[in-house]
Amino acid sequence: MKHKSLRAELVLYCVVSLVLALLTETVLGFALYFTGSALGISVGGYGKPKNLPPVNVNHNKDMNPEPPEYMLISYWNRNTTIFIAIIVIICAFILYIMYFLALTKRITKDMSYISGCISDIANGEHETRIVGVDREDEIGEIVRQVNRMSCEIQRLIEAERGALQSNKDMITCVAHDLRTPLTSIIGYLQLATSVDKYTVEERQNYANIALRKARRMQGLIEELFSYTKLMSGEISLHKSEIDIIKLVEQLVEEFYPLFMENSLEYSLSQNVNSLIMNVDGELIARAVSNLISNAVKYGKDGKIVYIELQKYERELQISVTNFGLVIPKESIEHIFDKFYRVEGSRSSSTGGTGLGLNIAQQIAILHGGDIVVKSSESGTRFTIALPIIKE
Repeated sequence: MKHKSLRAELVLYCVVSLVLALLTETVLGFALYFTGSALGISVGGYGKPKNLPPVNVNHNKDMNPEPPEYMLISYWNRNTTIFIAIIVIICAFILYIMYFLALTKRITKDMSYISGCISDIANGEHETRIVGVDREDEIGEIVRQVNRMSCEIQRLIEAERGALQSNKDMITCVAHDLRTPLTSIIGYLQLATSVDKYTVEERQNYANIALRKARRMQGLIEELFSYTKLMSGEISLHKSEIDIIKLVEQLVEEFYPLFMENSLEYSLSQNVNSLIMNVDGELIARAVSNLISNAVKYGKDGKIVYIELQKYERELQISVTNFGLVIPKESIEHIFDKFYRVEGSRSSSTGGTGLGLNIAQQIAILHGGDIVVKSSESGTRFTIALPIIKE
């Protein structure tokens, strides 16, 4: 039987223990009475054991002889009553304690087990869970709260480990991705300053290469700053009403030199010419730029990049499609994970922090939207979906 109140259960055990103690004492009293009767001893009368010879008693009024030993119990006075009452109370109390301890044995066992589990958790065994205590009272609530606390502690520890691993990955990425362009910059600047060995045109070319490398390094640093701000919650939305169609058109025009540099064509299409939305224009521009940059880096073999804007009743979809290598199925699930790279090697042509898609996803989520990816032989398509909130 499951009790919903520990207090009610203890009261019940007290009453049951008391009743059992009284019943036991009554049964024992009757047993002693009938045993005494069988031996010829009567309480409160003048009985004597059977088959014993008569005893001559001097009835002289001036004398007060001691009664025979077998007749001592026959003399019932106030002291005898008090003595027997004390014996009865002591026996009843002992029986009550014994029955109460027996009835509450399961409670004390559960409490001892719970105490041991809490001690294990306090000693660092955070995977410890309290099992086998199926109660609905206050003890059961303690069990549920302790297990919830243990799960929360375990989750926080795993989150801390994940954060430490992320920091380690970030340091590794930063060390590699900044060292490579920085080494190139130093090398090309050394060549550009070698006046005696190279012509002005050659030194100018080396300086331009160093400039491109420096700008790439600047982009990596900005990406890292954006990621840390997003993860720490330091970035807040500064919404304003902007024409998001014009915003994307302007972004595509700014990417024109990058398309030409990588021998890529682009196509921009939309089903509306204008759409005013209340968004953070700077962050949306960053998210779309990350998708276009990703399409340029991984879609060079496809020769063209499609940018589409489709307005639906409740949302706007911004899609960027490239026709480079197909993303494997096992990579689709992790494509938005921070520091994740699809390719096995970190080449200089496609190298990066692995944060661009993760940043785009976080920006979409901040605006109440989402980002999805589909990759097949017909192309790799990233789509940002932003809700259209009508005032």
